[in-house]
Amino acid sequence: MKDKVFYGFLALVVVGFLGFAVANKAPEKPRPGTEHQDNGRKHVQSKKYGGDEPPTSGDHAEPLAWQVYDQEVPDANVIHNMEHGGVYISYRPDLPKDQIDKIKALFSKPYSNAKFSPTKAIVAPRAEDKAPIVMSSWTRSESFQSFDEAKMIEYYLANIGKSPEPGAS
Repeated sequence: MKDKVFYGFLALVVVGFLGFAVANKAPEKPRPGTEHQDNGRKHVQSKKYGGDEPPTSGDHAEPLAWQVYDQEVPDANVIHNMEHGGVYISYRPDLPKDQIDKIKALFSKPYSNAKFSPTKAIVAPRAEDKAPIVMSSWTRSESFQSFDEAKMIEYYLANIGKSPEPGAS
């Protein structure tokens, strides 16, 4: 009888502790950026997109290598990278060169910030962007009027891996 009482008491303590831990869990901080509708993730050979902001989901083609590009890249390919948990940093080609250089240095090796080493980022110009800089991830984006290292790092860290296939390369 003593064993049953002991195990019952032990179970009550464990359940109480777990309930306390769940009830007192700090709410997750809202992710930066604007949430967009999920337009699916069908794989296709190619699809033409356009518009004043990169799409953040939808039909898409093969992924691109995680790197900095000096020429525009197809939206349909970048969507695949976002499906794999990556972040796309697009900028208008008329952005001042010093800001473009800062973006490239922040998101490619050798990284300009020793405490920040992003592995799933694509940086490329995109002439149609309405904002000078747009950071996009799966169903989310944030526009920037100029380079802002702290806010760009915050966006990347809060949105990296928030996708249907975050473990894929």
